[in-house]
Amino acid sequence: MITAPLYPMTGGDPARSTYERKMLNWRDAAKEEAVKALRQNPEYDQAAIYLKYLQGEFWDRRRPGYLSSFYDNRLEQARYSTLSMLTDIRPTVDVGSNVEAYADQAKIAQAVIHHEWLKQDLDLSLAGVVDASMLFGNGFWKMSANSPGNMTFNPCGPDVVMPIQPGRNLQDSSAVLYRTYKPLSYFQRIWPQKCANLENEAVTTDQQGSQINRPPHISEYTWNSLSPQMRYRIGMKVGRFSGPSPGQYPVIELQEYWVDDLSINESTEEVIVKDPYLALNAHNYWYKVSPMGRLYPRKRLIVFAGNRLMYDGPSPYWHGLFPFAMLRLNPVMWSFWGLSKYRNLVPLNKAINEVGAGTMDMIKRALNPQMITREGAVPKDAWERYFPNMPGGKLRLGMNANPATDIRYMEPPMLPSYVFSFLAQYLAPEFDRLSGSIDVGALTRKGQVPGGESIEQMRDAANPYVRLEGRQIEAFLRDAGTIAISNIFQFYTRRQRLMMMGGDGITFQDFDRAPGNMIPESVEQETFWKNFAMEITPGSLTGADKMQEKQIAMTLFRMGGISRNEMLRRLQVPNIEMIQQELEQERQDGTIVATLEGGSQGRSPRLSRSQRNGEVV
Repeated sequence: MITAPLYPMTGGDPARSTYERKMLNWRDAAKEEAVKALRQNPEYDQAAIYLKYLQGEFWDRRRPGYLSSFYDNRLEQARYSTLSMLTDIRPTVDVGSNVEAYADQAKIAQAVIHHEWLKQDLDLSLAGVVDASMLFGNGFWKMSANSPGNMTFNPCGPDVVMPIQPGRNLQDSSAVLYRTYKPLSYFQRIWPQKCANLENEAVTTDQQGSQINRPPHISEYTWNSLSPQMRYRIGMKVGRFSGPSPGQYPVIELQEYWVDDLSINESTEEVIVKDPYLALNAHNYWYKVSPMGRLYPRKRLIVFAGNRLMYDGPSPYWHGLFPFAMLRLNPVMWSFWGLSKYRNLVPLNKAINEVGAGTMDMIKRALNPQMITREGAVPKDAWERYFPNMPGGKLRLGMNANPATDIRYMEPPMLPSYVFSFLAQYLAPEFDRLSGSIDVGALTRKGQVPGGESIEQMRDAANPYVRLEGRQIEAFLRDAGTIAISNIFQFYTRRQRLMMMGGDGITFQDFDRAPGNMIPESVEQETFWKNFAMEITPGSLTGADKMQEKQIAMTLFRMGGISRNEMLRRLQVPNIEMIQQELEQERQDGTIVATLEGGSQGRSPRLSRSQRNGEVV
């Protein structure tokens, strides 16, 4: 168990420098544990190789120039196709409460989630998490929030979010390390009290590649004998920061340690645990701890800027969870780490490229055949100046040479038929099956071309991988929704909700004796979020299920099972209120508006017989 040295947050400490040295020692031990856990990831050493293949670098740079470098980057095509299939549809999100009296708060929380999803383009942010999970086996969302009502969702990989002593899930870990690089202004804005001479902790961007790993194809003995310069040239750079050119815009390494600290209040007095730099009325996450109670029941946050301790105090979030949601598209029972989607695709793509490059070499030899001659048939000087493909070329033969037999082109070797059979009947179809691709060209050659919905259903039925990956994303979004709901009740003020949703964002509880939030005054604020849960409709991330859901909504509306507004919401029709106002205006103008029960939309009112005959009424 990683437990940080306890620092009393109730006042100053004359031995603070001694405490900070202890914290630096603790940080080094915790970082070592994080790196140890990261090395247990089976994709840790393979991620750099996958990236090379995704960028089209299939061949060694030392490959002879006369050999073909042909490649078919199906790996990148599979990546793009999978990201599109898994993230191009908005999931069906519902927020409910087990208490009937909290229905209004649940409705507002759901509306805030929908608002943030559209405003921040969270489907694209989700694509970043899925992309990291496909590469590393694990992807993360770092979810931050602050007043008066802001949430951020940052997609990360395991080189940025590093669990310490991980359990089966991320929330079972002893701690989580989040590390990145921030400019000096970031720390000056958040912790101005601690920024004296902080520029001494800055590094330039060429110093941030802190780890050079041995490539798998180089033995450890050879690697150890190389110079540092050669290791830098041929080694794999892990966790390298992609920023401006060296020497410009120095940055500082930010390290956030979110710790599940089990320390207790061993004193005989009640202790107030708060942000050491804020007054009690300036933040809403301070609390009191009785004797023998846990000092950090909602996690402990320790922040370093380089080697300087910037913050040590309680987590600023009521939910008491690590503020990260983890996605594993291909989890395994025996490990915290998942498997990369490219693990099984890379060998197939390499085989396809080897067959293609070999075929291109044979074509090149057929178009530019080798010429042979018998010893003594052609003088050596004349042979060296002769180019058989040059028009009008001349060649001086010996006296006894026979042009028909002594000088001829060499027949290029023939590729066996099983090479192309192996490519067409196994490699390409197996790659498409594992990657989830569907041959649309083959469908268009059929007698009856299926519609878009049928193609979606055929794709989902033929590829169980996509369906299971969609279920993993649904569980990931549900975990993220739990954190988001807590953040909404903690940080979204009445004014912010009014600006976002108008009158629909206000409840009666906003005007009680604890105004400004949706939480009733008789309820404990820090645990109110536990009365709510976000549900993701199973299968709502796939196109076929979404179309089926829309058909069900239209059927229920015809049967009177749901209202018109509910049907429009399920059909994802925008501007529902404006549509209702226009319908009401048309009714007042006397226009008959068609409904799904019958009639024709936009048809004029039916005329009487006298009106049809032109008589004046």
